[in-house]
Amino acid sequence: MTPELIIQLISALFGTGGIVALFLIIEKKAAAQLANTEKVNEQWQLIVAQKERDFLALNQKYEAATEKIDKLYDINTDLRTQLDAVNTNFAVSQLMRCYVTKCTRRVPPFGSTEEVKQFMDKKEKQ
Repeated sequence: MTPELIIQLISALFGTGGIVALFLIIEKKAAAQLANTEKVNEQWQLIVAQKERDFLALNQKYEAATEKIDKLYDINTDLRTQLDAVNTNFAVSQLMRCYVTKCTRRVPPFGSTEEVKQFMDKKEKQ
C-alpha cells in the first residue's frame, strides 16, 4: 500500500462516518455476546433446577427406604427375641420331661424328690 492510498482510506473513513460505523459494529458484537451469555446462563439455571428436583426426589426415596429398613430391623429383632423365648421354653420342657410316664413306673428327670431333699439338706448343714 502506498502512503497516498492510506491517506485516502483514512479520509474516506472520516468523511463517511466509517469510524462511527466501526464503533457501532464493535458495540453490536458485544451486545450479541451478552445476549448469547444470558441464554447460556438461563439454560444452565434450568439444568440446575432440574438436578435439584431430581435430588429432592431421590432424597425422599432414600429416606423412605431407610425408614422401611429400620422398621424391618425392628421386626427382625422382635421375632428373634420371640424365637429365643420359645426355644428356651422348649429346652426347659425337654429337661423337665419324665423319662417314663406310666404312673407306676414314673421316673422324674432329676431323680426322686427324696434325693433332691437329701441334697438340699446336705447343703444347708454345710
